[in-house]
Order: sequence, then structure tokens, then C-alpha cells
Amino acid sequence: MKKTIFSLLLIVILAACGSDSPEGSSSSNKEEGNGEKEEMAASPVNVEIITTDQPLPTQENVDITAEVTQNDEPVSDAEYVEFEIWSTEKGQETSEKIQAVQAGEGEYTIQYNFPQSGSYQVIAHTQARGLHTMPQKEITVEGEAQEEEHSHATSPFDVTLEKSQQEEKTSLSATITKDGSAFENGEITFEISSSQTEKHQYIDAEESEPGVYEAAHSFPSEGTYTVQVHFEKPSEEIHQHQEKEITIP
Repeated sequence: MKKTIFSLLLIVILAACGSDSPEGSSSSNKEEGNGEKEEMAASPVNVEIITTDQPLPTQENVDITAEVTQNDEPVSDAEYVEFEIWSTEKGQETSEKIQAVQAGEGEYTIQYNFPQSGSYQVIAHTQARGLHTMPQKEITVEGEAQEEEHSHATSPFDVTLEKSQQEEKTSLSATITKDGSAFENGEITFEISSSQTEKHQYIDAEESEPGVYEAAHSFPSEGTYTVQVHFEKPSEEIHQHQEKEITIP
């Protein structure tokens, strides 16, 4: 009888130990997972504004990049990165805001054309992983780079831009030649800007015939617009652009 009671007690004790072990392990795993999430949430998101060497040129497109990291690792899932730019002399009330696009791991970039020399302020408004940060950097802008001026003066490329109205959209057609011959199989983008709009718009063009690239765009209102025609051919290391103006009646 005593042996039977002892055996029953032993079975009950072993069963209790067995049921406690997985629960304790599961609880431990949950606590560990929550701890990792809390640690990630507590880690700051760092943003660095990067440009080429200053002073930057006027009347030329330059890249402005926000490098976003957390725990020294690139953050490629930011909700948004928006640059705010204004002339130091004119004040923040004249600022322009431009949404950045992801250009690489943790890198968010815009192209910006500074209209004149002077000091500019740049803020990178960044929302990532539940955190918001907005670093600010002062940028010095001077006259056009001499190398760029020389490059355009001796460029073998010629660009002609034409427009035509198609119902609610305007058709843009760029004819591009190199040394008098059609520039074929290029990658062409129209960058459209105006004093009437805050953001630059980028439209990819398709080659309709050798050296002729077309795209349609809905302009928001009448007025004068600047169209920067970007043309590339990576296989030949060609990356050029020419600026044109069009008037929408």
C-alpha cells in the first residue's frame, strides 16, 4: 500500500514539473523577444545629410542625400524622408519641400537646382520605425562649376524639345543627337519644375523612333515651365542633361 501511494506521488510530481517547463520556456522566449523590440524602439534613428564638396554650383542639378541608420545599420524601411530647403537670407517661410526617393540601402535622395549663390538651410524630415528626426545642415552655394560650363560648351549632344496638346495632357517630344547622329536606345527622363509648384516631377520618356523620346504630362496650370532633359546610356558611361523652357497657354 505504501509503495502504491509513493508511486502515485512520484507520478504527480513528475507531471507537474513537465507542465511547468514549456510554460516557463515560452514565457522566457516572449520576454526575450519583447526585450529585443524594446531595445530596437529605444535606439535612436540617425540621419546625416550628405552632398558633394561645398560650395555647390548654381543652376545645376545636385544630389542631396539623407543617410538613415539605426545601431549603425542602414534603415531601408523609412516611412518617408522629406527635404525642406530655403535661403538663409529669405527665411524659412520661403522654404520648398521635396519628397526623397530611396536610392540605396538607407539612402534617400533628391536632385535640387539652387537658383542663386548664397547660404541655404536644409532639413531632412525623417519618419522611421516610429521615430521622427529632423537634422538641419547649412549649405554654401556659389557660381556654376567651371568644369560643367566647359563640358556643356563642348558637348557633342544637341537636344530639341517640342510640345503638343493631346486632350487633357501635353505631349513632350525630345529629339536628341550626338555628333549629328540620332542618340538611340537611351534612358530619358523629363524633370519638370516651375515657380508655381513646390515639387519637381520626373517623367520617364519612351523612344518612339530613333533618337526621339516622348512622354505625356498633365500640367496643373498655365505658365512657363522648366524641363530638364536627362539622357543616359550606362553602357557608354553617358549621363548628360540640357535645360529647356516651355509655355503652357
